[in-house]
Amino acid sequence: MTHLYTPECESLAAVAAGARSQLAALRDGEPHTFEAAAAQTLDAVADLDRRRQARTRRTDASASAQDRDGLQAAALDARQACDELTFALEHAASLGRDLIGAWQQMSTPTTAQVYTARGAVGPAAAAGRLHHTG
Repeated sequence: MTHLYTPECESLAAVAAGARSQLAALRDGEPHTFEAAAAQTLDAVADLDRRRQARTRRTDASASAQDRDGLQAAALDARQACDELTFALEHAASLGRDLIGAWQQMSTPTTAQVYTARGAVGPAAAAGRLHHTG
């Protein structure tokens, strides 16, 4: 591959590696590792943008079809890694919302009802007296 696309391909590989590191940290439940991988991914994306802007200032006429195919393959790999991470994060967020909802339901007292001798339903506080015989 010519020097024209090599820096971008390296940045795309770093983006893909960062996304895969985030996915592994998410899977392993390691928040500190996830944060470090997220910072690494953000740095790689910023580097990719900087390198892409530098390339567009130069002419692309000297690049061959093989060079462009290599860049497209690197971009596809990075996109797939990011899509997998997106799916996992959306799934984790959904599970988190479900867990919070279940926890909130557990923390609220269940409503209790007491059936009276006449068959009416009353609140649990109304059944406060018990009569003992004997």
